[in-house]
Amino acid sequence: MSETLEEAYKALRREYIAEAPGRLAELRKDIAAFRAGEPDATASLRTRFHRLAGSGGSYGFPVISEISRETERWLKDLPATTPSSDSVSRLEQAVTRLSGAFNQAAGEIGLTTEPIRQVEFGWRSLVVGPAGKLRDQIEYSLETSGFLVKVDTGAGEPKQLPVSDRPDLLVIIAGVTDAYAIATAWSSAGAVRPRAIVLVDPGESTDQVRAIASGIDVIFPADRILLELPKYAKTLARIGTPPSRVLLVEEDATQANSIVGLLEQANVRVSHCRDGVTARDMLARDTPDLVLMDIRLPGDLDGLALARLVRQDPRFGLIPIVFLTAEDTVADQIEALRAGADHFLTEPVDQNLLTQLVINRAERGRRIREMVHRDGLTGLLNHATLMAELEHSVEYARRHDENFAFIMVDVDHFKRVNDRYGHLVGDQVLLHIAKIFQSTARASDLIGRYGGEEFAVILRRTDRGGAGVLAGKLRKALAERPAVVGADESIPIRVCMGIACYPADGTTAATVAAEADQALYRAKAGGRDRVEYADENPKVA
Repeated sequence: MSETLEEAYKALRREYIAEAPGRLAELRKDIAAFRAGEPDATASLRTRFHRLAGSGGSYGFPVISEISRETERWLKDLPATTPSSDSVSRLEQAVTRLSGAFNQAAGEIGLTTEPIRQVEFGWRSLVVGPAGKLRDQIEYSLETSGFLVKVDTGAGEPKQLPVSDRPDLLVIIAGVTDAYAIATAWSSAGAVRPRAIVLVDPGESTDQVRAIASGIDVIFPADRILLELPKYAKTLARIGTPPSRVLLVEEDATQANSIVGLLEQANVRVSHCRDGVTARDMLARDTPDLVLMDIRLPGDLDGLALARLVRQDPRFGLIPIVFLTAEDTVADQIEALRAGADHFLTEPVDQNLLTQLVINRAERGRRIREMVHRDGLTGLLNHATLMAELEHSVEYARRHDENFAFIMVDVDHFKRVNDRYGHLVGDQVLLHIAKIFQSTARASDLIGRYGGEEFAVILRRTDRGGAGVLAGKLRKALAERPAVVGADESIPIRVCMGIACYPADGTTAATVAAEADQALYRAKAGGRDRVEYADENPKVA
């Protein structure tokens, strides 16, 4: 092969590997569609693996070809039945193996330190917000990053969206309606959940606790959208997961520059400040995934004092704090632990240890925060977060002179299900109910698991009549879609509901919840499978 042809062949191989994120992303989308039972998903997967089997060999990457051909053959022999968890798991393992093969191939051709070219392979984004200059800037930023952009001026309902058409990136402009409710609807939307949810805040008025609870991955101020959003979008497309965000508090500029460069190479977004006061102000505007700081900082607010302030703020109770120490003494370690540290590293820091520690601690902290705010079985808001949202709904409705409704739901005779089928089947029934609630309610409705077999829904900007309509839809959907368990055995589902409204039935969260609970009690006492309202002459649905 001549030198010119060899260079051209090397360029083609680099281009092929650079397109790997797109190929893997499309496979993952098809797997999500396969899991959801979409009819064309299996054929699409066979086609994609067939193409990879051929192209991998053509470009001189036999491992990629071998994995793809093996999976294609398996798909051809797969019975045309409802996808099983084993089938989905095998497909996911195949994509994981392909990802490793692509990474290995990238190392072989020296592409590991080169930027991966963004290609047009169908990354989708949805922008929810009013028309105007800000939305135009967001659209421009996403289009120049290789995304296909759709816009929605309303709530961006996810329930009717085919899983294969889900947006990879959801961008919500704060103030459009209730941005947190929209984020909650999408973050709990199961297979169609975007891979990242971004909030653009024109007024820097974001409630950080609610943002975390609603599943928002990152918040950008409007005046930095043209700078920050393209970088974030390209990183999402290239790597596939939202980058971790680290706040670095370090006075030494040389040390700070070294750490920033090291972490950014590992796809970590770093915000740097030199002193504790600046860091405290920065924390008021943004919630990082991890705080990395020197114990000794200039001014009155050293690292230990800053750590104590961070731990006193409920927003940051679960955020990992890693200290950098010049002297690794037992006394320093004890003092750091008492101040709220999770780990400490002695300077000069081993670069590999620092990178791995930051990445692992940040990802674990993000997962823990998600677990704290979500019910482990259903993925709905848990009781504590739901009640915090009820408190916020009262405050919001009071400020804006609005109504809202609160519905409490109890599954009729659920104990009989557990007694007859066992608790594992009972859990399947609860998960089935949660999915029906999510598919039936509006995007702005907040759904939570109140406890046991009880659920609750907060309906924003809704009066008693509107709450009754939704209650009827939920009961009808549950009645029409029984839970299927075992050998095609179905379990009919009936529920009682109690409805209370703000401000008609109460002006505090506690009162509204108590009135809904009393209405629910009357529904159960009145024969079950019914709806009661919090008033003297309850209406029955």
